[in-house]
Amino acid sequence: MNRHLRVFLAAAAMALLSGCAGFGFGEAEMTAPQGNAHDRALQSGYLELSRSEFNEGDYIDSDKFAERSMAAARGESVAPEAISERDLPADRIGTLTGARARLATALAGGAAQNNPSAAAEAQVAFDCWMQEQEENFQPDDIAACQERFIAAMEALEPRPVAAVPPPPPPAPAPMAAPGPFTVYFDFDRAELTPAARTELADVIQAAQGFDEGSIDITGYTDLSGAEAYNQVLSERRANSVIEFLVNGGVDASRIVGRGLGESNPVVNTEAPEQRNRRVEIDFQP
Repeated sequence: MNRHLRVFLAAAAMALLSGCAGFGFGEAEMTAPQGNAHDRALQSGYLELSRSEFNEGDYIDSDKFAERSMAAARGESVAPEAISERDLPADRIGTLTGARARLATALAGGAAQNNPSAAAEAQVAFDCWMQEQEENFQPDDIAACQERFIAAMEALEPRPVAAVPPPPPPAPAPMAAPGPFTVYFDFDRAELTPAARTELADVIQAAQGFDEGSIDITGYTDLSGAEAYNQVLSERRANSVIEFLVNGGVDASRIVGRGLGESNPVVNTEAPEQRNRRVEIDFQP
């Protein structure tokens, strides 16, 4: 068998092996949209993911995203990928499960109707994050998908502004809200320090004496490290504070918690800075 014939047969074998994958993108590209604004945004987003994976030679994932693009184009209900659909690293399952629950809550609250573009972007970014996290060898791509998801969710979840009702006359002036309180964290840690526990004991006592209104818990990080990682770290810090307060007897229904990552630094420096590694506790009347 001459060399040219061997090369031809090898190429033919590769074609047969790949013949069942990679054609979805072309079909999805030709599919006309029929759904609503949210469906069309999902179609476009999934088509772009299919194109990206096709260009990288990942024809299986390209076809998977192409199928979701075509389903959205037909106006079918396309949900975010289930956690069980991907073989995820064990240490990332919790984070992705929480992210999916956050997205599902927004969608159940009408996000697809109220803000179809942002809702579709959040879902496409989540599925992108899932796919890249399953491969788990392109950290920049993982971070990019996660950051897209976080940005889209921020558009769907604006920070609530507490309304302050006027005091009914002739009632006495309302009691001044205690605080604000701030607790600080060690570098790259979400565990409470002894000093933080002492400060939070004062917060619990204040909550018992001021038993009305909400309690805002907002976590932050310093500016060192990746932005996406710091977003998750800020949420973990806020959760540590919330868990301590609830275990100390504070009514969980009063607490509004969030993490804002690197935003609002007390000291604008890229170096590690404890004054930026904090959780702020504000009592709202």
